[in-house]
Amino acid sequence: MNVVVDGLNWIAQLGPMVMMPIIIFILGLIFRIKMNILLKSALTIGVGFAGVNIVINWFVAQVGPSVQSMVTNWGIQTSIMDVGWPARAAATWAFPLAAVMVFIVLGINVLMLVTKTTNTVMVDFWSYNHYIFVAALVYYATGKNVAFALVAGGVDAIISFKLADWTTPLVEDYFELEGVNFPTANSVGWAPIAWLLNKVWDVIPGINKIDARPEKIQSRFGFVGEPLFMGFIIGLIIGILAGEDVGQILIVGMSTAATMLLTPKMMQILMEGLLPFANSVKELLNKKFPNNNFTMGVDAALTVANSSAIATGIIMVPITLILAAVLPGNKLLPISDIAYQAMWLSAWPVAFSKGNIFRGILSTTVITACVLLIATNLADIHTQLAISGGFQMPEGMTAISTEDAGGHIIGFILMKISEFLSNLF
Repeated sequence: MNVVVDGLNWIAQLGPMVMMPIIIFILGLIFRIKMNILLKSALTIGVGFAGVNIVINWFVAQVGPSVQSMVTNWGIQTSIMDVGWPARAAATWAFPLAAVMVFIVLGINVLMLVTKTTNTVMVDFWSYNHYIFVAALVYYATGKNVAFALVAGGVDAIISFKLADWTTPLVEDYFELEGVNFPTANSVGWAPIAWLLNKVWDVIPGINKIDARPEKIQSRFGFVGEPLFMGFIIGLIIGILAGEDVGQILIVGMSTAATMLLTPKMMQILMEGLLPFANSVKELLNKKFPNNNFTMGVDAALTVANSSAIATGIIMVPITLILAAVLPGNKLLPISDIAYQAMWLSAWPVAFSKGNIFRGILSTTVITACVLLIATNLADIHTQLAISGGFQMPEGMTAISTEDAGGHIIGFILMKISEFLSNLF
């Protein structure tokens, strides 16, 4: 088991630019994909991930200091530090039952495919860490009950696969990603809530008349409505709210405009590699199992290529900070992942509203409030998990958590159910 965990950790530490081509290449050999297609797909996927990471990381580096300045200017003070999703993922892979959960989830996926209870082939092994994280939460919440932990991790995977099946038509139609879906637990768990919130906006007078889709904005305002210009304006606002000088405000504005324009282009490169691979695997599986319509389960990070998701996510950065300051019960200061998480959480709200940025902001604000409260509630267990994984607590901090952890709504519910049941027995 330790060999499996060490191997997964080694691959994960290489980053998605190297990790995903390795995974794709191994899967391609298993599925006997033609070598010319496989090599080109693997390398192109790696280049695509590199491009996306370069753009997003550059955006965070340029805008991050201004976000810190906003925190200082507004006097936001909380007792729980957001240490970022990499720390959460590292602690997850160090969890003692990590390797066991990998084989359990893999077995569940195969069993569901054979019994035709899912069409999702979860090829993104890195994202198994989300199901492992749920198992770890339950493990520590129930006093290290192994059975509860393994069952909870498995149930989280099952629900995620079913939600991925449910959202596949939306992914193919709105995100235009044929043959793939997103079983990533900390994303797809919010899809039903985003769907419900969009139904609520449908019946509220005034709100149901506002159509803020990029194409509508662009048709009304011309160049001003294009993602390039919108990103520039949004960036200027962030810089102004941060109290930056004129030069830094312009840098933040240009950085945001560049992110709005370049991220979808980098994602197009990634998809040029992913789609031939996914189609080859689907073709082979459909020949073996003619009555199935298989879909490749991949990381929900692909949703950030959408212009409405990017715009909503960037606007959500200052909104998230305001929420952190005023939301009753919240103790998390969302700094480390604020840019990533804002884009991540906006995906399903904008998808169900067909790109309506106004509705996307409304729904993502509600979801973000829930994420902050869940992350706050998980702080004690998250801290225990992190320390057991070798995390060194910063001086003066007694508890840590992450926005990423707060995204695991299904896992949070399973943890509370497990706590209740363990107390009964």
